[in-house]
Amino acid sequence: MKIEPLKGLVFLILITCISLQALESTAQDIIPVSVSVTGDVQQPGVYTLTNMNRLSEAISMADYQPVQSQVLKNQSLIPQGISIPRVRLLAQPDTSLVKTYNHRNITLNRSGQKQILDLQKYLILGEISQNPFLKDGDVIIVNSVRSTVTIEGSVRKPGDYEYREGDTIEDILNLAMGVTEDADLKHANLYRYKTDFIDFERISLDLSGYQDNADNFVKQKLQPGDRILIPANSEFRKAYKVEILGKVKMPGTYYVNDKTSIYELLTMCGGPSQEADLYSSYAYNKLVSESFDPDFTRLSTYSMLQMTWLEYSYLRTKTRQLKGKYSVDILKCWQSKGSEANLVLKNGDVVVIPEMINGVWVAGQVRHPGLINWTEDMNWEDYLSAAGGYANNRKMQGIRIIRYSSGNWVKPTKSLKLFPGDTIFVPDKQERYLWDDIKEAILITSQLLTVLIALRTF
Repeated sequence: MKIEPLKGLVFLILITCISLQALESTAQDIIPVSVSVTGDVQQPGVYTLTNMNRLSEAISMADYQPVQSQVLKNQSLIPQGISIPRVRLLAQPDTSLVKTYNHRNITLNRSGQKQILDLQKYLILGEISQNPFLKDGDVIIVNSVRSTVTIEGSVRKPGDYEYREGDTIEDILNLAMGVTEDADLKHANLYRYKTDFIDFERISLDLSGYQDNADNFVKQKLQPGDRILIPANSEFRKAYKVEILGKVKMPGTYYVNDKTSIYELLTMCGGPSQEADLYSSYAYNKLVSESFDPDFTRLSTYSMLQMTWLEYSYLRTKTRQLKGKYSVDILKCWQSKGSEANLVLKNGDVVVIPEMINGVWVAGQVRHPGLINWTEDMNWEDYLSAAGGYANNRKMQGIRIIRYSSGNWVKPTKSLKLFPGDTIFVPDKQERYLWDDIKEAILITSQLLTVLIALRTF
């Protein structure tokens, strides 16, 4: 029983010795190298790194200020006398609207041999051959971007790519990480400038062979300034996102097709609950409701005196009624099982099934404002009596019935029928002060005098 722990201890010691020996050999392999970085960088010069660093790290040192990230995190591996630089990765966050991918024409002079490297193929595609380890005496020339090709649309990395001689459509598609699922490759377009570099021609492309390299069309070579547009197929996995809220058994978001109706949506969510008020239910389109209305925005900044009667009426209506609301009777739709008033849904539609209030709101200048239980036989005056009658400050004219289902303001009549959720609004009497009346009289008098003086001058 005592032998097993001893064997484990011996094994642990053996593993530790092997690890230390590996670390020591790794440290001995790290040697300093001096490289020159010049060209389109912020701080060209000679830099001391190690043979464990790559070309991209040397460019990063010459192009950025040092930051707190280490080439080698384990300082115990650094041989004595060797200073390991702190570098920053080339792949920096880009906040511009159009991403530019450069560093595709890096010249590496090594022992009299010149090599052109494409760092984007390393950063995006992982081609390690385009980012070699450094050697002592390397000269790195970062060539400035002289021309680009652009790829836009349904690709994963759209943007401007530095042009390299011999680039093909396939090369740029690969650098853009390929196309998205909704890409319409059969109707791609290539925009190419003519010889005057002012006008351009549109070349239709069928790139359907890109997915499996079935043809050589994607091998077509590009020219500086070319722009590739990959459109999206709007019918690809088309689905409408709709919502149903309120008193239904399973409220929430649903994905439907372009033929789904309100009745089908009500069936999907389990139908209305016992508390549902289908009479007051409504549907609207969220995309239309949230869209910009320039007239409403303009009139909202005006005072009442700056508007015409028609503009003021329009503004009042817009504030009372929900923008994007459909004219549909959901109660009739449900009772007829979809044979009547059955609206076909669109993307962004919202169906709201409110809770049955079963009451009429009496608001404003009454003695006991609040909710009065709805009774079919009661008219508006009955509800006012139930609320305690008028308060002392009520206005003699201007009582209105506000319809819950539409938001319209209606003048009350004895034959007017009220429904659950409706509001009876009794306005208050406008307070007037003697000084305000005097100022108004002075203003009117001065205006009349001005008109009289003007008429006498003619």
